[in-house]
Amino acid sequence: MLMRFREKPFFCLFILFSAMVLLPLLSGCGADRAAQKKKAATLADLGNAMAAEGNTRGGLKKLLEAAELDPDNERIYQQIALVFRSLGDYQLSLKYFRKALELKPQFPEATNNMGTVYLLMGDWNKAISCFQKAAEDIKYETPQYAYNNMGLAYFKMGDTKKALQNYETALRLSRSYAVVYLNLARLYEKKGDFKEAEANYREAILYRPRDPAGHMGLAKLFIKQGKPGEAKASLITIIKEDPRGLEGREARKLLATLQK
Repeated sequence: MLMRFREKPFFCLFILFSAMVLLPLLSGCGADRAAQKKKAATLADLGNAMAAEGNTRGGLKKLLEAAELDPDNERIYQQIALVFRSLGDYQLSLKYFRKALELKPQFPEATNNMGTVYLLMGDWNKAISCFQKAAEDIKYETPQYAYNNMGLAYFKMGDTKKALQNYETALRLSRSYAVVYLNLARLYEKKGDFKEAEANYREAILYRPRDPAGHMGLAKLFIKQGKPGEAKASLITIIKEDPRGLEGREARKLLATLQK
């Protein structure tokens, strides 16, 4: 009995000593991991900023470095996927969207954005599947994006009825979503309903007056209808708002043609 009494304190002291040794090691690992995640977040922010400013490849490099430091961060993978999409590398974009969704299957923003890649690739059915899944996710805060994209996919397929239904759903969710009005205008223009097309271009301009897309759509609609005076007014507005951009340059060319 005496032997057992003496062994018990020794065993407890051994456990206590082991814990004292391990605790600093564990806390050190935790501190290193936190530092890595913080550095990854800084690199990701820098990469996103660089990509937004036009330095796409430089931004991509920073984002890839961030992913190495924080390989379980699904949002970093989504940002990488978006950059590859902007570069036109759709296969790599899909690869990184899949990585994001493997880490977080319920990630409707990534699902919707992955659908836009399929849309750009002309794979309408896969695009619609992604948009539908995102739209049905109760946690998705901006389902109007998915409904608008779904409408565009159906429009590309030639199903104007389903396209219209999805555009209208998007507008019920967000009445001021200007992109939907642009898409509606193009739908009505294709159908030959110029009155509705003009009305929707004007709605797009109402909500985003400085966006040249609405003005350009309206200008081309007026040219198609043989209304050069109205077209000139829209083209002049584009030149003022976007003097050095692609649409600004196109507006100058169209204006020069109308003035001949």
